[in-house]
This record gives sequence, C-alpha cells and structure tokens, in this order.
Amino acid sequence: MKNSQENKKLDLQQILKIADNAAAVAREVLLERFRPNSAEALDSFYKSPNALVTDADLAADKSITEALKASNAPGRILSEESTTQLSDYDDSLTWLVDPLCGTVPFSTGMDHWGVNIALRQDGELIAASLTLPSLGELLSATKGNGVIRNGEPFTSSSPRQKLSESTIGLEVDGPEEWRARLSGDLDWIPSVSQINTFASAAYPIALVCLGRLPAGVFYGIEPMHFAAGAMIASELGIRVTDELGAPIDWLKDDELSVVVIGWPVIHEQLLAAMAK
Repeated sequence: MKNSQENKKLDLQQILKIADNAAAVAREVLLERFRPNSAEALDSFYKSPNALVTDADLAADKSITEALKASNAPGRILSEESTTQLSDYDDSLTWLVDPLCGTVPFSTGMDHWGVNIALRQDGELIAASLTLPSLGELLSATKGNGVIRNGEPFTSSSPRQKLSESTIGLEVDGPEEWRARLSGDLDWIPSVSQINTFASAAYPIALVCLGRLPAGVFYGIEPMHFAAGAMIASELGIRVTDELGAPIDWLKDDELSVVVIGWPVIHEQLLAAMAK
C-alpha cells in the first residue's frame, strides 16, 4: 500500500482518459435503460426513506467500477452505491462517484440526470468527468488545465448579472431536509426571479457550467454527488463554497449542510441574500 507521503506523480491526461472512459461506459448502460416500455420497467427499491435505487443505478455503478479496474486506475472508489479498493491502491487517491445522479427524474423519463466521476488526491480535486447522457453533453477537466466539452476546449460565462433577474437551481435532499429548511433557511428565495429544482446535482451544476443557470444551492449534499461538477466549475472560474463563502473541505466525506455554486457576481449577491 502507498500512503499520502509516497504519492507518485500522476499523468493527469491519462487519468482524464480513464475518467471519461468510465463515464462513457456508464452512459451506454444508462441509455439502454432510459425510458423503458411497460414490459421493461426498472426494478427499484428504497435503501432508506426518500433514497430511491434502481437496477440502472446498480448497473452503472458496476460498469464504472469495472472500467476503472480495467484501466488500472489507482486508489479506491467511494461511490453512492459501493466502496471498492482498486488493485493499485493508494490511500491518497479516491474516486468520488455518483453513477446516476438524478435517479427519480431518470426513473420517470426526464432528462435531469447525469454521471459524476472525480478523482481526489488528499484534499484536492485533480480530475473530473461529468456527463448528461440523454442530452449528449460531456464536460471534463484536470486541475489547472481548463475544461473540455465534447472533446473541445470550453469557456463559459454567467447568463445574468443581477440576482433579482436570475433563475437559481435549488436542490433539497428530501422531506426532512425541506422541513428543516422551510423554518427560515430559504428566506433568500424572494430575492431571485425564479427557482428551478431538478432532484439532481449533476444536471443543475452542468447548466451553471454551460452558462444556462447563474447559480445553484444544494442543501444536505454528500461530496460524491457534486465533486465532478465542482471541479469543472472551479476550472471555469465559478465559485464553489458553503453559505458563508468558505471553500469546501475536500478532505471530508461527510454530508455538507449547504453548498453554493455560482458565477462570481451572482454568487456574491446570493450569499448576501442568504445572510439576511
């Protein structure tokens, strides 16, 4: 076993190829199961209250694990559905994976879902792949090297400059989280023009990166659900913080209370509205 004091230098371009390949394999698995006819309905169950899992989630998770193993990827996998130690184990490297981010919209035939794959080295995100398969979008990035969209270098910008004219993505993780937040944490909502909620993190974060939404707010979210999007967003100049403007501590795997992802001018206005 290698420890964090013995890190080998990684070829980030090779790492990105591994991530993109795993995302592509999962994309095909999921598209085969998307919008099934009545005779091919998804098998599903709840692993906890409000936590829907389908056979598509499990198949995508398995396909990503197998793709990373086949590519001799280093480290371990921390997925929403499983944890795997890879053969080239290095405890400084963790693949943060959500194999189907947006299970509920996927299960009802809506396009608000995606696949998140990110590699963390110690407390830093160094590579990421985020795909929205049904929309044909693939965003990927390595630390300090910008963003690739569908194979081409990509830049973007905010669609709005004023919070009062902005549509903001809002994701709240289930009924209990809603009950807790409705007591006052959502008082900032009247400061914006519109709120959209998608039951996904990958989808609205991708929209922010693509310049279609200026920001998104995520309550009660675990790192694997947004690590890939956060990495890509940061490479585009988008801010990724908690509600006080502090950076995310990527050393931790615990659920985060609030994450705010937005283009700088809107992010600043949004934090000010949330602080009132």
